[in-house]
Amino acid sequence: MIVIPILFLLCGYSLVYIVGRPVIHFTSSSLQLFLLSELPKFEKNEQTLPELDRQTIETNEQTIFSSQIVYPRAGYRYGRVVADSVSLDVPLYYGDSAEILRQGAGQYMGSVYPGELGTTLVAGHNADEFGKLIAIKKSDVIQIKASYGDYSYQIYKIAVLDKNAEEIKLLLTQKEQPKLILYTCYPIDSIGLTDQRLFVFADLVQGPLIQEHQ
Repeated sequence: MIVIPILFLLCGYSLVYIVGRPVIHFTSSSLQLFLLSELPKFEKNEQTLPELDRQTIETNEQTIFSSQIVYPRAGYRYGRVVADSVSLDVPLYYGDSAEILRQGAGQYMGSVYPGELGTTLVAGHNADEFGKLIAIKKSDVIQIKASYGDYSYQIYKIAVLDKNAEEIKLLLTQKEQPKLILYTCYPIDSIGLTDQRLFVFADLVQGPLIQEHQ
């Protein structure tokens, strides 16, 4: 009879599905995980925050209240990093993803904003503008021209350290003085990732300090 072979065929397909279901589910889940794990793609057009009203700042050049600031979101450009002594001038973004560093300098989001008490940590590729840091010297001035104010930092130290140096971790935890650290891969002419970084340390010498409450 034709019915019996059909029943055997259906039973066979059912058995294959039951046995293979975990594999099928794993493959499907892995594909979804892969798609969800892709890095976000930022628009090629640079996103900028509106400039803070300078008139508000001019009423008190020493301080600015956090309530007056439009803080940047991840991936937004909110200023520039400038060092006239080495002709460095590069856009500054909030965040330090690979996509951001292809467009300019990126602030580590675990560090404070320029003008806050603590350390601002900014990275840049050695093949681009930050490669000029090899020629910078102690006492040179670095400017952070943020959307809410201009800040000048004077360099007090330049050092080549391991990328996981404890000194950097400690400086990121301090909340007593406004500091800036710029860094890039070292050697400057290296291609690809290395374990060493060229760090430039600087203290704030001019610019309005951010206060939490008005």
